[in-house]
Amino acid sequence: MVQHGNGKIKSKKFQKAQKNFCYSLAAYSLAQYILQIKDRHNQNIMIDAEGHVIHIDYGFLLSNAPGRGLKFEQAPFKLTMECVNVLGGVRGKYYKLFRDLVKLGFMALQEHADKIIILVEMMMLGQKDLPCFQDGEQTVVDLKTRLFPTQKVMSEAEAKRFTEDLISSSENNWRTNLYDTVQYCCQGII
Repeated sequence: MVQHGNGKIKSKKFQKAQKNFCYSLAAYSLAQYILQIKDRHNQNIMIDAEGHVIHIDYGFLLSNAPGRGLKFEQAPFKLTMECVNVLGGVRGKYYKLFRDLVKLGFMALQEHADKIIILVEMMMLGQKDLPCFQDGEQTVVDLKTRLFPTQKVMSEAEAKRFTEDLISSSENNWRTNLYDTVQYCCQGII
């Protein structure tokens, strides 16, 4: 057990789970943004016993979304206040680490973007009938725009500004909260 300045005692197991949550949430957040993973309600997002975030339903990604055009989920990724609280709050060390990991992860995605783009193009060529390819070539154009919003590889400072904007847009986003409320009211999903 470790006692923190706020008087709360947290076990080593909790601290490890909190760190795992931080790392996996950063990766998951970037995956949501780049691949446009939608239907991000709480029944599709799991957390294992060691704190890893696991998304289990990939029925809506790239260009399609639930809601028949309503587009509830417009935040770059799901970052509820519950997630922020698990990271220790907006001033917590794990929230700072999360922000840094998102920046570093985005930079790594740009470095390997050609591989991601080729995979999506190959999938589209082989499976044009999938709903995620309903927009045809525009799907790949949009993917490239998400990977290179400035149309070039960003410097570390540019990536930091860009990812900070993504985080700010996502943090406790009212549309994300509304989507969770709709899912609770219509489906009983907490």
